[in-house]
Amino acid sequence: MILTKEQAIWLHRSIGQGPIDKAQVIIFGNEFGSARGHGNTEKCIEGFINEFKTRSLLKIGNGFNVLDIDSPPVSSTFLQFISRLLLALKYKDERFFDSLTTEGWSYINNYIMNSLYRENSAIINLKPLPQPTENHWDYENINEANYKSLYNFKSRYSGHNKFREFRLKILKEAFDMGRNALILSAGDKYNKKAFFEEIYPDIKFSQIVLNDIVEIYFSQSPKIILSNYYDNRSGIKLSGLKEIYNFILNNNLY
Repeated sequence: MILTKEQAIWLHRSIGQGPIDKAQVIIFGNEFGSARGHGNTEKCIEGFINEFKTRSLLKIGNGFNVLDIDSPPVSSTFLQFISRLLLALKYKDERFFDSLTTEGWSYINNYIMNSLYRENSAIINLKPLPQPTENHWDYENINEANYKSLYNFKSRYSGHNKFREFRLKILKEAFDMGRNALILSAGDKYNKKAFFEEIYPDIKFSQIVLNDIVEIYFSQSPKIILSNYYDNRSGIKLSGLKEIYNFILNNNLY
């Protein structure tokens, strides 16, 4: 697809979903997928922009978060992991990390459809352009390597790009707005650590090993936990998510 300038501006202004100003937990993601377009990126973007123009928004400087959201896909492993963790924190109950009964799955699905990113949680995405997967690129008029370099904070981008600067300013304002929340980041942890070090030069991260497969970066102020992906295959698995849950409770982060 050919991304228009108007579409690019809308997407750079939109940083996520949910009430950042009231959230107890903010999820820091990479970018939105294209589920709303059933894998079609162009239809996905058309749907997003229609939503931006017609829904209730939380203003964040020149950007915004969508408050009135459609039900997310209950089949998403990422959303299932987040919901298990948020429900475990809410009820102080480790059983949300166990194998679930039919009733348990119904409870998780209901939470995803009716509560996630609506009540006490929100999501902020680092990058503006929706992608079906990390390795799928649909934007014919945007160089993929150049785009990725804009959001590679480990390499300390030294160029000048007005869209990047525009989005980083909004992201900084968003994290300032949600500064009292617990920020949980899943995936790309080294890059996101570098991102926070760019917007908060005085931030201090500690590297902590929770178990054989879970190593996190932790900041006390603001409260941030950076980990690998929330996933059962190549990520932290449910056992690792449970370790993060216990770390949160043991350190009075929630």
